[in-house]
Amino acid sequence: MIAKPADARARGLFRKLQALAERGVDGERAVARRKLARLKRRYDFTVADVADGPDLFSGRFTCSSTARPIYSFPRHEIALASSVKWAIEAATKVRCLHRGAELLAEATPATARRLRQIADHIAQSFRVLLDRFSALDGVAVTDRSAFLMGLYDGMMNEAREPGQRLPGCSNSAKKRKTKPTAAKPASAMQTHPYSLAVSLGRKIRLSAPLEQIAAELEAVAPKYLAQERS
Repeated sequence: MIAKPADARARGLFRKLQALAERGVDGERAVARRKLARLKRRYDFTVADVADGPDLFSGRFTCSSTARPIYSFPRHEIALASSVKWAIEAATKVRCLHRGAELLAEATPATARRLRQIADHIAQSFRVLLDRFSALDGVAVTDRSAFLMGLYDGMMNEAREPGQRLPGCSNSAKKRKTKPTAAKPASAMQTHPYSLAVSLGRKIRLSAPLEQIAAELEAVAPKYLAQERS
C-alpha cells in the first residue's frame, strides 16, 4: 500500500506520539512507538512540515549606538523580560538594556523592528506555555521556574544541568557565615519540567504554531505530574 502524504491531522498525531515515545513514563514509550510505526505505514512524513518555520534568529542584525525600544513588560514579568533580553543578546550580538518597563536594543531602525517581532514571539509563547503548565494540578512554584529555564535553554540550543541559573543571574547578597545544614533531597519533579520544556523551546525557535506546541505540552506534562505524585 502506498502511503498517503501526511496531512495536518496526521502530523499533529505524529508529534504527540513522538513526544510520548521520547518522554513517556512506564509503558507509554513502547505503546507510542508501536503507534508511530503504524502511522508511518499509512502516511508519508518525508516532506518537510510547512508548520515549522525558519529559525527565529536567522538573518543579519545590525548594531547601533542608539537604543530603541522593542518591547514592554509588566513589573511582575521580571524573569520573562530577562529571558527575552538574554536570548536576543546571545543570538544576535545586539546589546539590550532595561529602562523601566521597556526593553531597548542598540540597533538600527530596521533591526529594531525585527527584534520587536522576535521579542513578541518569545514573550507570547513563554506566557501561554507557562500559564498552561501552571494550571495543571500539582505544579509548584519551583516547577514553574524550572519550566521557564527549560524553555529558554531549548530555544537557545543549550545543554544545562537542571537547577543551574540562567546566564546573567547573580547573587548580589553578601555571604553570611552560617552553620552547614543537611541538603534537602531533590524532588524528581524538579528535573521533569525542565526536560519537558527544552523540547518545547526548540519548537519556539523554529516558529512552530503556538497551539501546536501547547498541545504537545498538554499531552505529556500530566504524565510527569502523575509520576511525581505516585
